[in-house]
Amino acid sequence: MKRFLLQILHFSRAERAGTIALLIICGLVYLAPEIMHWLRPETTTDFTQFQADVQAFRSGMTVDKTAASGQKGELFEFDPNTASQEDFMRLGLSEKVAGVICNYRNKGGHFRKPEDLKKIYSLATADFERLEPWIQIGGIPDRSVAEKQAAPTTAAESFAFDPNLVSETDLQRLGLPARTIKGIMNYRSKGGKFRKPEDFGKIYSLEEEDFDRLQPFINIGVIAGSSIERPAAFVGGATFPEKKWAVKGPVDINRAGLDDWLRLPGIGEKRARQLVNFRESLGGFLRVEQVAEMYGLPDSVFQKIRSMLTLESNSIHHININAASVEELDRHPYISFKQATLIVNYRTQHGSYAKPEEISQIVAFTDKNWLEKIRPYLAVQ
Repeated sequence: MKRFLLQILHFSRAERAGTIALLIICGLVYLAPEIMHWLRPETTTDFTQFQADVQAFRSGMTVDKTAASGQKGELFEFDPNTASQEDFMRLGLSEKVAGVICNYRNKGGHFRKPEDLKKIYSLATADFERLEPWIQIGGIPDRSVAEKQAAPTTAAESFAFDPNLVSETDLQRLGLPARTIKGIMNYRSKGGKFRKPEDFGKIYSLEEEDFDRLQPFINIGVIAGSSIERPAAFVGGATFPEKKWAVKGPVDINRAGLDDWLRLPGIGEKRARQLVNFRESLGGFLRVEQVAEMYGLPDSVFQKIRSMLTLESNSIHHININAASVEELDRHPYISFKQATLIVNYRTQHGSYAKPEEISQIVAFTDKNWLEKIRPYLAVQ
């Protein structure tokens, strides 16, 4: 057994020399990194230019903060809902903050009170405190020419009126602003009804002093100065006459007055006034089917009178989107307050519209059906 093991573990002279050479090679390979590091001269990296770039960047940040703090800036009255990016920069805000405010408005954001501007995340508290006394929500004296022309130039009149039936023109004569009139007409078109004088004061855009001034003249259920006779059903239990024979030829929906609408079956005094007011707010009908869009008109009634309606006059009142204010656009039944704000803001930032179709460039306007629907009522001048 011992002899067998010796035969296995015995190395010849050549084998021993090979083994020693292999061990030396392995050692050199293991020590090679250390030897190369010792033989290679030590070098250092020059960070001078990098440090200079970092310092320049920090200096730029310091300048931006100084500008953002409002140390340099012109102070003037402004409306954050309509001011341009250049106006914000003139006020001492950085380009970044001005862009954030404009992007907020483009996405439908609206500032309803001065404190809302403070919610802009990138606006410094010091900037807001500096600008707050100059914020005028909806009260900037420098308004568009069209808005000035639309403003009443005569003193407000006082006369008895029924808020359920009074026309838009009469509300203007009463001295109410356009936005308040829009709120009243929208409330009525959606089926709202004033049952007592105090209900009129619940219109959110109606100022308290206006309500106090008009309250003594509110007559619910009484039409002061109206030339329309009450149907016979209001007297002694008499019945309505049949209206089928009362319709004399087709009714031109763009020219029909209250008496013309009242001759149609299913159209009473309230609906007749609503139809006239809807047509005035719309700017005129383009299709007979638009009559059915009036809120509160049952489809059964429209189908009954459909064959009696005609469109002989297509005279449309256009809205000049290069001059119209948010309030004027909002008065149109097809345009919401949010959409009106976006149209005016886009005009403020990009300049006047060259053609009405350019409103489709507003990112938020993706409804092609709505764009085609509103297009005939828009114009540029």
